[in-house]
Amino acid sequence: MKKILFTCVILILIIYSFFFPEITVNAARNGIQIWFQQILPALLPFTILSSVLVKSDFLKSFKGNANLIAIILTMTCGFIFGFPIGAKLSSDFYKQNLLSKRQATVLAIATNNFSPMYVCGFAMPLLFSSTQYNISTYVLLYLMPLVIVAVYLIWNYRLEPPHTNVCMKKIYHENASSSFHLDMQVIDAGIISGFESLIKICGYIVLFSIITQITTAMITSLIVNPPILVTILLGNLEITNGINLLSNGNILENLRYILTIQALSFGGASGIAQTASILSNSGVSIHKYIIGKVALSLLLTLLSVIYVFFIRSL
Repeated sequence: MKKILFTCVILILIIYSFFFPEITVNAARNGIQIWFQQILPALLPFTILSSVLVKSDFLKSFKGNANLIAIILTMTCGFIFGFPIGAKLSSDFYKQNLLSKRQATVLAIATNNFSPMYVCGFAMPLLFSSTQYNISTYVLLYLMPLVIVAVYLIWNYRLEPPHTNVCMKKIYHENASSSFHLDMQVIDAGIISGFESLIKICGYIVLFSIITQITTAMITSLIVNPPILVTILLGNLEITNGINLLSNGNILENLRYILTIQALSFGGASGIAQTASILSNSGVSIHKYIIGKVALSLLLTLLSVIYVFFIRSL
């Protein structure tokens, strides 16, 4: 069934691109511009530095505190630098035995969000004329996941104290024979790893930009004013395009805010595909990530409804 569906989608895209090549070219150009102008300069330096940090075994030199430092670093950098740093650090630290599998999964779900610069510097000004929603957006998209991670870690500590944690046992064992090392090979490997990750992200951004633009063109050619459900579905394919659809539609402000929180907290199908690529060789389950991301998105959407219709109206 998957093979048939995949084949049909690819054939439709190829046929449509053959008859309307300007749409495909423009979509690819827009995807590359987004990657080159926003993603590459913002994430490449940190992606290289994080790869060098992991490959140099720097955190393992902290011995018993390595697990805690890895958690704090993943949370801090994931929230500040944004998607997909949360997933990449969770994956890298798990492969280095600095995080347990459950810790890596929860951290990837909670910290793999869009950066505050993207949300309140691009999305919110495009969607709303004032900054009245900025504080609530910070609370919903960043504070709530932070609280969830903190509660989980505290509860997990009660169920699984550090001395019984398999991850910690591996760290203690490896610290006996490993130490911090930094040479040109480590730096070269960090640079290659950083570019490899971002080139993959570029490919997915371009691919989903093409899919979204062709799907949008096909629907709007059949339906002059697509229903709100179609806008939601298209918006959850690729976030930047989704933000543009929400900004251009005749949608009430309250509903537009709720849909914005839903889309940003979920990350879109493009974000899921990029994360799957990052987690593919780590052992962290992408299926659990998707389930957790959907659950988190539903929770934050519900909280945004409560905020809009109950708290804000007070």
